[in-house]
Amino acid sequence: MMKNLKRILSGFTALALACGLTACGGDGAANETEATTTTTATVPLNTEPLSEEDANKVGEVADTLTGELENKTIKWFSFYDPFHATGSGNTKALSLELFETKYGGEIEYIETTWQNRFNDLSTKIIGGDGIDFIAGGDLDSFPKGVPSGMFQPYDSYIDWENPLWAEQKELNDKFVLNDNHYIMCLQATSGQVVYYNRSTIENLGFDDPAELLENGEWTWDSFKNMLMDYCDVENEQYGLDGWFNEQPLMLTCGVPSVEMKDGKLVHNISDPNLERVMNFMSDLNKNGLVLDKNLFNWTVHNEFIGEGKELFYISGIYEVESASELWSKVFGEPEDVMFVPLPKDPQADKYYLPAGLEAYMLCKGAQNPEGVARFMECCLAANSDERTQEIAVEKRRNDFGWTEEMIEMYDKITEMSRENPVYDLHSGCPTDLYDILDSGEYGIRAAFAGLDWATVREALYEVLDVYITEFNAEIANV
Repeated sequence: MMKNLKRILSGFTALALACGLTACGGDGAANETEATTTTTATVPLNTEPLSEEDANKVGEVADTLTGELENKTIKWFSFYDPFHATGSGNTKALSLELFETKYGGEIEYIETTWQNRFNDLSTKIIGGDGIDFIAGGDLDSFPKGVPSGMFQPYDSYIDWENPLWAEQKELNDKFVLNDNHYIMCLQATSGQVVYYNRSTIENLGFDDPAELLENGEWTWDSFKNMLMDYCDVENEQYGLDGWFNEQPLMLTCGVPSVEMKDGKLVHNISDPNLERVMNFMSDLNKNGLVLDKNLFNWTVHNEFIGEGKELFYISGIYEVESASELWSKVFGEPEDVMFVPLPKDPQADKYYLPAGLEAYMLCKGAQNPEGVARFMECCLAANSDERTQEIAVEKRRNDFGWTEEMIEMYDKITEMSRENPVYDLHSGCPTDLYDILDSGEYGIRAAFAGLDWATVREALYEVLDVYITEFNAEIANV
């Protein structure tokens, strides 16, 4: 089995490296397009001073922060700059305002591209450029970036007794590696959601998923039953669409394929909860409830939602984080567009959701790790600030054209995600592990291809054990 897998893997390792580094929540090819587009966008900075009211507010929040900084510059390495230009009225993020006000700090933006960011980072680390931090929320660089010498732990630069960090300690502990914290987790966020068109639902006489959620009835069963009643490929009625729906559905059982436990990487291939969800997904496929992308040159068709030709579409919230005239062309009239969380596993002890993550990584050889730690505390303070929340709501209402129901649902999903967040680390595994786990032939996507999970599990188990044992031996020496 090991030889066969290695032989198969050797043929597409280069392709996996190109496609496996996901962005914007890990939605694969869909987000690759979005991410590369983002790199070309430029937003002019508003240099107007803060109003007296806003300046006073910043000062009040800054007073909750402690410490001083000798080195006041931190180097941010990315294909986008979320700090200087937010487009939310005040073009600088509140976190940066706090960093400037409290510490006299500044962020130097060093630009790269989405495709080359890790290669470029390695080159800069080797060259001693002193890059300080990068984004970590996609979980596509952890844990593999640690033994490869790209990142360092941040524990010695923060105080876990600080209320700002203490509130997020449990979340940060999910990613402990070799007794160290490498991902600076600031908050869990909403992950993938299920989009639908309310007119389609109403015309079919179905119960609205938002109402099912409110009544505690939005489960795998109601989700599947609606698909069963709707799907009719001959009449262009397609069921479930989206890029790589397997992982978000899988995580509703509460068990990721790989995760960190006691500071080591482990797999959960034999977990009965994982088997249950894999059988559920296999059943969706066997009943023809998933859009066959082979019929459409292997592309998704979320515009079918707006056309009434598709029932559900799973993706990130970014799909509707633009002007309503853009996303309404895809999903339908704004008053008809709605989304809900992934359906609940009816046998799970809790309502588990595939959560997003606001997080950063401290780079190896950082020239100002203390500055990064203080800036992270500025971000934590900003996240808890009422003004930040108000600006975000106004942006969704005025800039994105969301209905009040959409705003309320987003808040509800975010709250639910923070209660029981589940994260899978397969995108951040070393290449051999990633290739196996992500495969549609013998990995976590195999069930959605209609394959029997028991057979897949048997083929996976031994080789996963070997690769994970090798990786844990590597990190033990870091």
